[in-house]
Amino acid sequence: MAGSIPERYWGAIKMILAIESTCDETGAAVVKKKQSGNGVEVIANVTASSAEMHNKYGGIVPEVAAREQLRVIGSVIEEAMNKAGLKYENLEAIAVAYGPGLMGSLLVGVETAKTLAYVHQKKLLAVNHMQAHLLANWIDDEPKLPGVGLVVSGGHTDLVWLENMSEWFELGGTRDDAAGECFDKCARALGLPYPGGVSIERVAENAKSIGVKLPRPLKGGSGYDMSFSGLKAALLREVKSRGELDESDRAGLAKEVNEAVVESLVEKTEKAIKGKHPKSVLLAGGVAANKLLRKKIKKICDELGVEMYVPEIKYCTDNAAMIGAAAVLRPKEADVFELNPDPGLDIFG
Repeated sequence: MAGSIPERYWGAIKMILAIESTCDETGAAVVKKKQSGNGVEVIANVTASSAEMHNKYGGIVPEVAAREQLRVIGSVIEEAMNKAGLKYENLEAIAVAYGPGLMGSLLVGVETAKTLAYVHQKKLLAVNHMQAHLLANWIDDEPKLPGVGLVVSGGHTDLVWLENMSEWFELGGTRDDAAGECFDKCARALGLPYPGGVSIERVAENAKSIGVKLPRPLKGGSGYDMSFSGLKAALLREVKSRGELDESDRAGLAKEVNEAVVESLVEKTEKAIKGKHPKSVLLAGGVAANKLLRKKIKKICDELGVEMYVPEIKYCTDNAAMIGAAAVLRPKEADVFELNPDPGLDIFG
């Protein structure tokens, strides 16, 4: 019954309600810190996605996403609280992702969290969505630090050095398109549905090479930066030159896109491991669900004697559990009257 804390949580650290609404997902979760160590336990996690609504547009339409989030956020939060068996009096704080993301979507989550925190007199915790992707690795686990973090999503591609839980430094990132954005745009050019990374990986899985080699920009360069716009442009030219694609061409090109993106990510991650000598490598973000990426990073980590951590698939894509994990591990209290969305927030903000 709601408000009755399950026996296994008696005496535990109080719960945090976390809210995620940065893009096209609407999420709510209840989490707590484990009684020993730094791991985070998820008590309830609910996600509603509007991805299918965006398929016909070939990508996310911000207004459509925000309207759907406004419609469902109340029921998503209610479901998470009911699954956790809690009332608001049982919560210690309410956490919300305030950036980066789409302005309209962020407003839905931030204003909802501010209202709940004010009405129920709870602490309000502001969470950086990109930091939360990395901190999802602490859900039911405790990665060893220092480590190299690779955050790869639709809007961001960052290579980060985590000295400890509070000291993070930039190693490199994309100079133009994010890896996930490259996947989405290439998928659209190939006539594949949104989200592009999932579609390309699915089509590429059993495809045969058709002899096309797309560029790997900045390959062999001295730094840790990456670039994906040249790869995307080359794919667009290849598609245009072929005219109407048959299934074999489409699958072969999807295979090459998948391999090119993954190779770029793996090369810079391997370079960071050899240059920085971390105890661990942490994958994060929606693209971290890519099987080829996981396989190749794991192979390198095994060869170099480094632990690889990657969240469960359900915690790679946008979700509120990771927002809760960030609130537990890197709490940042905010004023209910002053917190505003920050669409352009970077991972170190």
